[in-house]
Amino acid sequence: MLIFYMSFIDDEKDKSKFEIIYYEYRKRMYDVAYSILNNKEDAEDTVHNTFISIARNMKAIDEPISVKTLSYILKATKNTALNLINKNKREMVISIDNIEDIPDKEFMERLHIQLELNNLINAIMGLDDKYKDVLYLLFVMGMTIN
Repeated sequence: MLIFYMSFIDDEKDKSKFEIIYYEYRKRMYDVAYSILNNKEDAEDTVHNTFISIARNMKAIDEPISVKTLSYILKATKNTALNLINKNKREMVISIDNIEDIPDKEFMERLHIQLELNNLINAIMGLDDKYKDVLYLLFVMGMTIN
């Protein structure tokens, strides 16, 4: 897989930095993604997509092993995981085939719940990062405080 990511990088110095980053941080990236997604396959996809993004933006990384790089990589992983959650939520649609099987009252209740959830998500996304992540994971994703 490393060779695939390297194909996005032209500069040999950046390839060397990327290789260090890959071996140094991939486990931590997976742990962050899994802690958000609670799904092995989605966590692996998140790490993969994050590595592609990092490979495309190697100019943003000066030192491969530093607190700044670690922070950049883990934040990129977290954001990629949250983007996957948002993408999956947008794709949840009531099938037209099943719509006739749902009584009108239940359909309206589901629609109201979806609208309220969208309002909650929009309100949370307008907050500072330190509040946004915690509230999103707690109220939208249903994760525990721990």
